[in-house]
Amino acid sequence: MRFVFLSFLLVATGARAELSPEEVAKIQREQAKARDAVTEKYKGKDKLSAAELRAQSKELAEAERSVLDAHNVKAGDWVKASAKMSTDDRAKVDAAKKQMTAEEEAAAKKAAAKKEMKPGEVTIETGEKNEAAEMDKAMGFGKKKK
Repeated sequence: MRFVFLSFLLVATGARAELSPEEVAKIQREQAKARDAVTEKYKGKDKLSAAELRAQSKELAEAERSVLDAHNVKAGDWVKASAKMSTDDRAKVDAAKKQMTAEEEAAAKKAAAKKEMKPGEVTIETGEKNEAAEMDKAMGFGKKKK
């Protein structure tokens, strides 16, 4: 009976298994973006007063906490997961971050290209294979009738 109660308690409190390297990378990137947004807010000032420094640190903490809350991760679990990561896990996190960065840059380039496109223009995307042409040939289209 105790086991059932304890297992229910663990499930009800939202205990999570260890975070995957991809999840860690995503959370770290989102936290960095949130930190950058807060830092940008205070960037123009040469010296901050004590009250402004306090406000900035509170905003930074709230931004990081909101990212963890969005991913349903407790701060203590985040600290433990970060501390227990092996070198292999850290390498996987770095690789996942690089992949996410590359994907974001590709999406940004594609969005910029769409904005630059004039109305009525057609964008032709080229790939490694021309799948449509290969399918047409397989179905018999494009062959001359005799």
